[in-house]
Amino acid sequence: MAAAAKRIARLKRIDRAAVFVITLGGLAVVVGVFGILLFVGAEAIPLFRSARVSPAAVTTPIASAVPSSPPGLRALGVDEYRRYLFTIEPDARIVFYGLADGAKAMEFPVPGLAPGAKVVSSFRSLLGNHLAAGTDDGRVALMQAVYVPQYVDQKLAALDVTILERGVAEIDPQHRPVRQVSYFEEDGRRYVAAIAGDEEVALWHAGDSGDGAQATVRVPAGQVVEHVRVGRHGAAVAATKAGRMYHWVFDVGDDQPRLTDDVRVADEPITALEFLIGSNSVVVGTASGMLSSWFRAPMADGTEALIRGHVFEPQGSAVMAFAPSPRERSFATAGADGSLVLRHQTSERTLGRISGFDAGARLVMAPKADALYALAAGGARAFVIDNPHPEISLRALAGKVWYEGYAEPEYVWQSTGGTDDFEPKLSLMPLVFGTMKGTLYAMLFAVPIAILAALYTSQFVHPTIKAKIKPTVEIMAALPSVVIGFLAGLYLASMVEKNLVAVFVLMVLTPIFGTSGVVLWKLLPERLSSRLRAGMEVALILPLLLLAGWVAVETGPAVEAWLFGGDARTWLQATLGLTYDQRNCLVVGLAMGFAVIPIIFTIAEDAFTSVPSNLTAASLALGASRWQTAVRVVLPTASPGVFSAVMIGFGRAVGETMIVLMATGNTPVMEWSIFNGIRTLSANIAVEIPEAPYGGTLYRTLFLAAALLFVMTFVINTIAEVIRQRLRERYKAI
Repeated sequence: MAAAAKRIARLKRIDRAAVFVITLGGLAVVVGVFGILLFVGAEAIPLFRSARVSPAAVTTPIASAVPSSPPGLRALGVDEYRRYLFTIEPDARIVFYGLADGAKAMEFPVPGLAPGAKVVSSFRSLLGNHLAAGTDDGRVALMQAVYVPQYVDQKLAALDVTILERGVAEIDPQHRPVRQVSYFEEDGRRYVAAIAGDEEVALWHAGDSGDGAQATVRVPAGQVVEHVRVGRHGAAVAATKAGRMYHWVFDVGDDQPRLTDDVRVADEPITALEFLIGSNSVVVGTASGMLSSWFRAPMADGTEALIRGHVFEPQGSAVMAFAPSPRERSFATAGADGSLVLRHQTSERTLGRISGFDAGARLVMAPKADALYALAAGGARAFVIDNPHPEISLRALAGKVWYEGYAEPEYVWQSTGGTDDFEPKLSLMPLVFGTMKGTLYAMLFAVPIAILAALYTSQFVHPTIKAKIKPTVEIMAALPSVVIGFLAGLYLASMVEKNLVAVFVLMVLTPIFGTSGVVLWKLLPERLSSRLRAGMEVALILPLLLLAGWVAVETGPAVEAWLFGGDARTWLQATLGLTYDQRNCLVVGLAMGFAVIPIIFTIAEDAFTSVPSNLTAASLALGASRWQTAVRVVLPTASPGVFSAVMIGFGRAVGETMIVLMATGNTPVMEWSIFNGIRTLSANIAVEIPEAPYGGTLYRTLFLAAALLFVMTFVINTIAEVIRQRLRERYKAI
């Protein structure tokens, strides 16, 4: 008795220890999963934080600050290292002031102008530090500020400044004062636009070789031109007091400027105008504080027109000045009421706001977009900018956005481009769509095959044959997805392209030939069929399926010639407007379906096998056939398990990475065509994460995509569990 008691006590201790270990393991799994979700979420949440614009505590006294200067009189600039602030003075001097103490550090004469020349307007380009000084006799002196840093022990010790002459443009043949000027330089060509008269805009361009052209354009009578800007390829915009905006192009090979657009911006004066980085979009402010951005976009008739792409939160008072970012499409706006607002074009976000600002100040944003400087009567004020993720908003991630150069608002994912002024497009909708589309086509291929195969194996195949089939299918599940993806991308995609019609013919013939095998089996003489074991019909069905494949391959070219004129891909493009990509959803469906079939088959077969034998026996005893019993008794009873198998396969397909990565073109398009490629959330993370700078917008957006994928899987599994429980309650009485 004592020995038995000790044994029982020992077993209880082992049982308690086992329960503790299992419970601890389960809790560890739950904590680990939620820990991963929290980590992913913590990396993504900073995307939605507003920018911080904070004024510096000290105002640098600069004596030359003249708040009453007309707009455009004194250009303002700052170097990349934020050591000097410079202005172009009316007496044709470029004066640099130290930002540390406000003292004048150096000055240079405007090159190309004689002593005593009077500068009545000036301009600094957003990139390249190209400067222009318009004179009172219709000329524009062009130059460039060049900074050369000097380092000692890897620390910046000095900053050498040089002013390079870029020529003098005779902008106005009538030698009138240049009321406002704009200058842009690219690829060795210089473009200048200036206001020469109330209703006239002077345009000029020249190359380094000296070739050039000048022209003057007029706006309709009564349209007083207030602002002018020039951008790449000689594109110039002018805004008037009547609220209209005009767009010309005056480039190499043009004898005269071409007026391409005349649009009404508002029924009030336009008070500010500026190109953003890239010179594709122009932001416009009005006397009532309305703000919008405009760019040229393709029209339905094949032409291009200037359209209003974005509308921003109103300033609250007249917009007096813009300070665009040299890094991305953020820009600051200054209002007549002393408000300073930081905004972003693509996301249309208001990133930060400061009140009590000097309305007469001139603005410039530092080259690294980390500071904003305002020069007013009291000196230079600095505003520190922390603006890490301006491109992100809920609308930019999940809504349609009108991007530069697009015909209409669209969902687009394009995280990188070939130029520094690229506009990031970070909509997650194409990735979510691609994930669901690829999963749908994979499940359409896998679910019927896997469930019918599991039903047949569990109810019809002889146990000895079943003992070989099931392990074989389960071994298929162990095949690495990278191998399947490699074979699909390298071999299957090219084979499907060459035999496209044969593939669809095979899809039609396979069920016909397979069903024919069952019918032929039923037609066998009873003396012969009674000698064969149950499940031996597979010996007749398999050859017929192979025959179906042979017939499809042999008849495919003839069917293609008969129905599609010998080229199905050309017919699809010409007739239906569908482009055939070699790596498309058809290939993904076949490859990913092959990877999902073993999982669904195994779980569904276990569910069918678990149906009590007395139910099948009773059905057969009542006169039902084996197929009637399988479809009407076994399948409904096992439906909770079958549904679980389908949802587990669905989750496997949603999270698949390597097959989608290697078997599609990774094109984030939103079309249901089975002949197009896709890009899924998981594949996008795998493609983009090696190139994403740590802590950058793309980096955190990829974490947001991971969190979205996690939530999608969680929601799908939760819904699946609810449905499974209801099915279980419905059929538990059976």
